[in-house]
Amino acid sequence: MVYTVTVPDNYGYVVLVALGLTPVMAFGQGLVSGSLRKPAKVPYPNPYASEQQAKENQAAHKFNCSQRSHGNLLENMPQTMIFMLFAGLEYPTAAAALGVGWLVFRAIYAYGYIQSSKPQGKGRLNGSWFWLMQGGLWALCCATALKMI
Repeated sequence: MVYTVTVPDNYGYVVLVALGLTPVMAFGQGLVSGSLRKPAKVPYPNPYASEQQAKENQAAHKFNCSQRSHGNLLENMPQTMIFMLFAGLEYPTAAAALGVGWLVFRAIYAYGYIQSSKPQGKGRLNGSWFWLMQGGLWALCCATALKMI
């Protein structure tokens, strides 16, 4: 049995961002977290340094920030990828652009969380605009669904 799927022009950009660049971002953040584990002296299988370790050791605090940033990416990545792929069926250019924006703000979020000297990881707030990109993709999904009704 043969199936034919027709996608709009420029849909390749959506696929590139959703299924190409987004996993690369996750892999990169995983590498950063892994590289910070040894200086933090957090043995496997512990996912985080204890609160006491983080208070006494700046490397442990940095590792925790990296782990939390990576965890937040992994929590938001699946639905964002699906949003991009679905919204891109009707709005390929906008979906790809919002996806790239999401990745850029995710990188700023991670950098601010890990490298900032602001207390309680508040450096991450510089990149919190990723929520706007994610919301835009969700809105495009709703618009696409309404067009299908």
